[in-house]
Amino acid sequence: MAKMYTLDEKLLCGVPEIRIGEKVYKVDDREKTVKKVMALYNEGDKKDVEKFDEMLKLAFEPVAYKEISNMNMPWAAYQRLVELVIAAMTGQDEGERFHGEKQ
Repeated sequence: MAKMYTLDEKLLCGVPEIRIGEKVYKVDDREKTVKKVMALYNEGDKKDVEKFDEMLKLAFEPVAYKEISNMNMPWAAYQRLVELVIAAMTGQDEGERFHGEKQ
């Protein structure tokens, strides 16, 4: 008898969200978007900060991106936001990808 594997419904329907202050923003975790973001993240120098803006533009709806961009948040918070976006898109725990540990 063959084995049957199923894809959990919540993986197909749930949309990850990131809370910034009191506001919650949906993160686009669809396959094509994640591939584009990961290509930006993995190409060339990972310290290229201009790529961060491109990644966030892909991850958030235009209105949400503009709102977040207008926050002009401190650099440490901005870096953390990029980390959270990648984690949300890939379904990893917050610190797993960047720090090799679960938080």
